Amino acid sequence: MKLSAWARYPGLLAIAAGLTVAAAVALPLRSGGGVTGGTGAPSVTKAHPVAFFDKQVFANAAAQAEGAVAQPMPGVRALIVPHHWAAGYLIMRGLRDLAATGETTRIVVIGPDHVNSGSAPATTSDLPWQTPYGRLTPDAALIERLVATEIARADPDALSHEHSVAGLVHAIAYYLPDVEIVPLALRHDISRERIAALALALAEEDVVLVAAVDFSHYLSAPEAEARDAETIAALNALDSSRLLTFGDEHLDSAPAIALAIEFAEQTGDAQFVLRENTNSGILSGSLAPPVTSYITGYFLSSAD
Repeated sequence: MKLSAWARYPGLLAIAAGLTVAAAVALPLRSGGGVTGGTGAPSVTKAHPVAFFDKQVFANAAAQAEGAVAQPMPGVRALIVPHHWAAGYLIMRGLRDLAATGETTRIVVIGPDHVNSGSAPATTSDLPWQTPYGRLTPDAALIERLVATEIARADPDALSHEHSVAGLVHAIAYYLPDVEIVPLALRHDISRERIAALALALAEEDVVLVAAVDFSHYLSAPEAEARDAETIAALNALDSSRLLTFGDEHLDSAPAIALAIEFAEQTGDAQFVLRENTNSGILSGSLAPPVTSYITGYFLSSAD
C-alpha cells in the first residue's frame, strides 16, 4: 500500500477500517434474489433486460474495430472506453484488445450515474445481464463486500436504465463472454476519500477496471480539442486531484477516471498509455457545435 494515499486522504483510515469490518461480517447472498442494499426486500428481477442495443450500430462498430490489427495492452489494470455508441468502434476496439491481451476473468465496469440517482456514492447490482450474446454473470461475492461497506448500494432498476453500464455489457459479452462483472455507477459528488477507499478495496482483487466515460461536452470542436489536451496532460501525470476539478466541458465522470488512476497506483508503478483521441464532429463529418469528444487509453502498472 502506498503511504501517499494515506497522506492525501486523512479520512481514509476510518473508511479502510470500515472496509475490513464489513468484509468480515458480510453475509452470503440469498439464492434466487438480489442484494437488498439495506431495504430488507430482495429484488424480484431475475436478470437485467437487454437495453441500449441497436443491432446495426453494434455490427458496424464491430466490423470497423475488427478491420484494425489487434493491439494487446500488456500490464493493463484499467481501460478507458466511451459509452456513447456514436464512437462504438472505440468501445469494441478497446474490449477486443483487452480480450487479446490475455486471460481476464473479472471486470469492474465503472461509469457515471448520469442523473445522480444513487442513494450511495456508487450504485451496483448482483443480477446477471441479459445480452444478445448470452448472459454475463456478476461477481456476487465482491459485490456483496462492496455493498457491506455502504460505499455501494444495490439498485438493479437504476442500473438497468444507466446507459454507461447497461450499454456496455453487450460489447463485454461479445468479446469476453466468460468474465464475471461488477457494475459501478458513480455519483458526480462522490468524495475523494470514497474514491480512494474503493481503489484500495479493488486493489485487493484480481480485476481489470473498464471506465466507460465520454469526454468534452457542449463545446465546439476546437474548444473540445483544447479541453482534451488539458485532460490528457492530467492523465499522463496521473493527477486525479486535477481531474476532479473538471466538469462536463472536460469529461462526464471525473470520479470514474480518478478511481481508475487511484486503482492503478495502488497495484504498482502506474502509467497512462493514450490510444486515441477524437470527437463526434470528426467521426460524423460535421464539425458544427456542439461535439462530444472521446479519449481512449489504459493504465498499466508494474509491481514495486
